[in-house]
Amino acid sequence: MTTKLRLAVNKHYELRGQYIDLAFRKELEDVLFSCTSSSHALLKELTRPRRNLPLLRLVGLQAYQLVSFFPRYIGSLYHHCDIAYYRKRLAIRLYEEETGILSGTANHEVLMLRFLRALGISDAERDEVPVLLSTQNLIDYRWQLVNSPDTFHSGVAAIMIASEGQYLEEETHRGRHVLLPMLYGLKPEDLAFFSVHTREDVFHVREGLDLTAEICLTREQKDQALQAVCETDDYFSRYYDGILEAYESSHSTNVATQNSEYMRDVCAC
Repeated sequence: MTTKLRLAVNKHYELRGQYIDLAFRKELEDVLFSCTSSSHALLKELTRPRRNLPLLRLVGLQAYQLVSFFPRYIGSLYHHCDIAYYRKRLAIRLYEEETGILSGTANHEVLMLRFLRALGISDAERDEVPVLLSTQNLIDYRWQLVNSPDTFHSGVAAIMIASEGQYLEEETHRGRHVLLPMLYGLKPEDLAFFSVHTREDVFHVREGLDLTAEICLTREQKDQALQAVCETDDYFSRYYDGILEAYESSHSTNVATQNSEYMRDVCAC
């Protein structure tokens, strides 16, 4: 942790520490790190030192759907947040998502578009690809939680803890920042989206844990927040399942087509 970040964290706890239920915060953290989607077969495949451009392109296209919607989650949390301190933090988050100025980059959706274009995906191809049902379900589930003041605490848990806590593992970072350039010839600017989130997500999760542990005052609210973390993780697992199923289906279709063409050519001889 840098000196600047350490000072910011100390200041944060100076201002809000007395309101945070530390025992419940630990419960949330334990549930987050017991989640299983981060060890999904899809993520393991992407960290293997072998090239698989069709799969990576499919992952990028579906991830773009999540990224393009993310600022709306933050905006809705900002709208429903009653605590001025955190509302300002959410406003800063939204400003960074939409401009990239604080990280010295660009709008985060634009950063993801750079990644897609580096994989050879045109804007027209991106717009033509259908959103998988499992991707849409993940989008809709989280939107339902953040879009009501009654489920604000669950929305914070789903977005700021479970969603932003998806890729904290060191192995995942290695897969992105070492293997992707090596296997696909990607440059640092192509991976700027991931570089920014590698730095930011650790702090965002910490802030999500603090906010959720501050606003959940009853056991019912605490259980609902814990449930939101678990259910969001489940939706992420299904999202990864959907991508793998789409890839395997496409791969099988391509193999069948190639075999059919081969047999046609043989018969014609």
